[in-house]
Amino acid sequence: MILSCPVCGEPLTAEGMTMKCPDGHSFDMSRHHYVNLLLSNAPRKKRHGDDRAMVRARTEFLDAGYYDAFRDSLAETAAEYIPGGSPVIDAGCGEGFYTSFVRRALDADMCGADISKAALIAAARRDGALTLAAAGVNRLPVPDGSCAGVLNIFAPCCPEEFARVLRPGGVLIRGVPSERHLWGLKAAAYENPYLNPPPETEIPGFTLVSRRDVNGKITLRSQTDIHNLFLMTPYYYKTGQADQEKLSCLGELETELGFTILTYRKKC
Repeated sequence: MILSCPVCGEPLTAEGMTMKCPDGHSFDMSRHHYVNLLLSNAPRKKRHGDDRAMVRARTEFLDAGYYDAFRDSLAETAAEYIPGGSPVIDAGCGEGFYTSFVRRALDADMCGADISKAALIAAARRDGALTLAAAGVNRLPVPDGSCAGVLNIFAPCCPEEFARVLRPGGVLIRGVPSERHLWGLKAAAYENPYLNPPPETEIPGFTLVSRRDVNGKITLRSQTDIHNLFLMTPYYYKTGQADQEKLSCLGELETELGFTILTYRKKC
């Protein structure tokens, strides 16, 4: 997939371990096989994307097969709505678990973008055929109208940017947690667990064409799996020590899973 310069929008070409545009802007290729397209003047957060511990926990947990039903449904949805062999970008690809599977299902020209360099390193290890870039979902590193599909799985949704990179009639596939997703985990940790907010289905510039709900239950039979699940979620960094210790004492945990796959078509 052709990447574009985050400064001027011109296409980038590789020259050794550097990518350059016709206007002379250049960006380093990491030895871990991703290009850093984050601008140095971009706002910095306390945690700039998922850290190494979070990425490692998610990689181990997902590779254990607990979310395979969601992964398979996501790939089936992509295959139904996105033509095989098309260019697709995963906006917020993380460690590449879903990115890689969809690439193989579609034989897609697949790009993954994420602000976490630790996640991109893991994605490169998972699938060497991915084009990977350090970039935010609000500034995707591809030209206007260049993609047949955008994946947006458990990541911030930026409709205007997704519409920019999609072709007319292109497809956006979002994956979001449903209201009772990980209810068992939250009930074990918190005195007053809370439901997730219902997903917003209306997105400006897009028409909703499909909704698929994937529900189930899993039983985690080791403290390692319980810890990995907790660490890979946003709850870990928002939970006090006392509530974290409740989970650290468990040897087994049953929890509900609930995913919603929302498929949209870009309005012409």
